Amino acid sequence: MQLNKGKKSLSEINKYCTKSNLFINTFGDILKEFDLKYINSLLSKSKLKGENAAKIFQILFVLQYFDFKNIRRFYQSKKFQNIDFKKDVFYDFMKNSKIDWRNIMYLFVKQVFKITENKSVTAIEQEKKATFFIIDDSLLEKSGKTIEQIGKVYDHCSHAYSIGMKLLTLGFWNGKSFIPLDFSIHNEPGKTGKRGLKKKDLDNQFTKERTTDSAGYKRVKEVEIDKIQMSINLIFNALKRKICANYVLADSWFVCEPFLIGIKSLTKAIDVIGLMKTNRIIEIKGQKHKAITIADLKRNEIHYCKSFKCHYISLVFTYKNIEMKGFWVRMKGQDSWKLLISTDKKLSFINTMRYYQIRWSIEVFYKDCKQNLGLNTCQSTDLDAYFAHLSIVMMNYMVLSLRKRFEDYESLGELFKHTKELLLEKNLVEKIWEIIVELYIQIFSELGVNLDFFIKKMVEMKESIEEYMKNTLAILSLTNQRAA
Repeated sequence: MQLNKGKKSLSEINKYCTKSNLFINTFGDILKEFDLKYINSLLSKSKLKGENAAKIFQILFVLQYFDFKNIRRFYQSKKFQNIDFKKDVFYDFMKNSKIDWRNIMYLFVKQVFKITENKSVTAIEQEKKATFFIIDDSLLEKSGKTIEQIGKVYDHCSHAYSIGMKLLTLGFWNGKSFIPLDFSIHNEPGKTGKRGLKKKDLDNQFTKERTTDSAGYKRVKEVEIDKIQMSINLIFNALKRKICANYVLADSWFVCEPFLIGIKSLTKAIDVIGLMKTNRIIEIKGQKHKAITIADLKRNEIHYCKSFKCHYISLVFTYKNIEMKGFWVRMKGQDSWKLLISTDKKLSFINTMRYYQIRWSIEVFYKDCKQNLGLNTCQSTDLDAYFAHLSIVMMNYMVLSLRKRFEDYESLGELFKHTKELLLEKNLVEKIWEIIVELYIQIFSELGVNLDFFIKKMVEMKESIEEYMKNTLAILSLTNQRAA
């Protein structure tokens, strides 16, 4: 049974994907701001059967805008009679290992940065704010075992193994929008190195010879790299391109000794904020403790935070010779304590909590891309096609979130003139988080619902929390005007 069927889903880009005319206009309005000559130059090095690679890229880029889920449907529609080459040209383009999709994506990102700098809405946006790298992975579940390098991977949500691959994404949060910077695809070799498959399944998998200097060869080699090491590599690639952040946000799977050391080895200017597993052995004033025992040992140091309506303990400790600040946090209705850490020891509890909640934006990104942009719809057996498909999806996401960012701020009108600064000051994630915390504290904590489970379900909800927030602000604004 569908509840609130008429409501929009919680999404940065959903309305642009459900209205075809708005989708097409978005492409025209935003993409005309982009200077694509460097991308076209890269693509021109990959000529296919005499066709213009830049033209092929542009058609593939807009397929989703015309509601074509794949190339086959594009040709079946017969909507574009002036396309004089066959669909195999598109497939060959997608599977071309010489196309450097990583570099193309970064050139696209640079254009996004340039546009946002030129179109800052108010002085509030121009203020210097903390910026963040966000690293996380998501399951791309598949049904076919013949896909190149496919295997069984562990899904931390369902706590079961599925046929598929893991998509590791590095995102950037600039204070207003989530921007995907880079990604890698991973399998899990397992103890036997057979990826959980039988020998006959491995023998039937697609294989391909690539030249060692090709971009595709280098990315396929990343598939078996440990995700912790690869996350450090992705951040290094961003820093090389002069994209810097103040913090790296990650969940408890990533926050471990190799990750923390690896980030600090890149630059001392970046700190890590994330959850840490409470089974870690930490050291406080020369004494070793299991992190889970600290709440009992330090009962007299428990504080209460009104802003987040939770109890917490704040301590500086050492983990594997790495000094950091830890906050043991227990939300209302929870029996267990979560350990939130920051390698920036000057950061307060409230700011650490505020910053960490921004990590949630990557969950919204994954949901948006899977639901609206077909992130997991590629059916090729060739990994080069996946690199192309995922890159185009992420560039589509950048265009749509960019449109939403500026349109929302410019279309609020007189109704919101007294609350516009508040809307600009609090980004989408912060607004939603406030509502989530309030809902949880007032209702669901009393029912014993787990906070992590609650947040995960909120991401999947179909109600538009953002719309609710705007309506609430509108009512408050009118109330204040009448009172004045």
